[in-house]
Amino acid sequence: MHHTIKYDVTSLKSEAKAIKDCKDWLGIKQFNKVVNIIKNDCGKTSKGCVVIGLALQGIQGYPAEVMISKYWSPQRTLDI
Repeated sequence: MHHTIKYDVTSLKSEAKAIKDCKDWLGIKQFNKVVNIIKNDCGKTSKGCVVIGLALQGIQGYPAEVMISKYWSPQRTLDI
């Protein structure tokens, strides 16, 4: 099912809302699995592939950007 949420990216609360929306969308158990995968990647996967992986979970746009900036800490940026 398609679901669109608009975020005020100038607001400080928008990042917290995006993470909460991801948790609500995936459920806590699946959200934790996704976060663990992102955290344990350590830059082995390109950012583009991480974006695609999140999109396959139904997370796109601003929430995907927030999840990447919060949980993905690459050793290097790979632009393949």
